[in-house]
Amino acid sequence: MDCDALRDDQWERIKAFVPGGTKGKRGPRTNNRLFLDALLWMARAGGGWRDLPERLGDYRSVKRCYYRWIEMGVLDDMLSVLAREADLEW
Repeated sequence: MDCDALRDDQWERIKAFVPGGTKGKRGPRTNNRLFLDALLWMARAGGGWRDLPERLGDYRSVKRCYYRWIEMGVLDDMLSVLAREADLEW
């Protein structure tokens, strides 16, 4: 199991907070689950944008999406809801 990837149950819990749909005019939009996996990798590894493994996407796209979500308040909303529902039994 990849420790940098969201489990299916974790993804189901947060996918309602993710902006955008699954289809665009020219095909599927970005993979938001992969984007969140990239953020988890960044948080765990403490690496810079350019250190992001290729399997998690192009670092420039991940960086652009990160700052867009920050401006839209997506991450703040997601984290505040998850903090209220925290499972501290670890």
